[in-house]
Amino acid sequence: MMQMNGLAFSKGLGVGAQSQLDYALTGDWQLFRADLGIDDSCKTAGSVQFQIYGDGKLLFDSGTLQAPAVVKPELDIRDVRRLSLRTVAGSQGICANWANASLIGFVGDQAGTPYTGN
Repeated sequence: MMQMNGLAFSKGLGVGAQSQLDYALTGDWQLFRADLGIDDSCKTAGSVQFQIYGDGKLLFDSGTLQAPAVVKPELDIRDVRRLSLRTVAGSQGICANWANASLIGFVGDQAGTPYTGN
């Protein structure tokens, strides 16, 4: 269970200070949304910055966040084929949350980790 600013979240992705999660998108995805912030369990560990890229282009940058701040991007991802969720410039020991991370699209749309082999 994730918790930010005293609010519990049952779904999401918990990551460290320097992370990158890449997803290949197929279909007609429309929106990406999430609640981004630092988990209450490590809120004194420092700060973190969230970035979202679509096909290599920066779509969102949170700037430096410190607990209890939570930001809620809602991004148009129509025509994006590779979505990259990143944390950068984070302090050691930080636990960053992509709580309620959701892709909004249509029946048959698919998201998976892209193949990175040779």
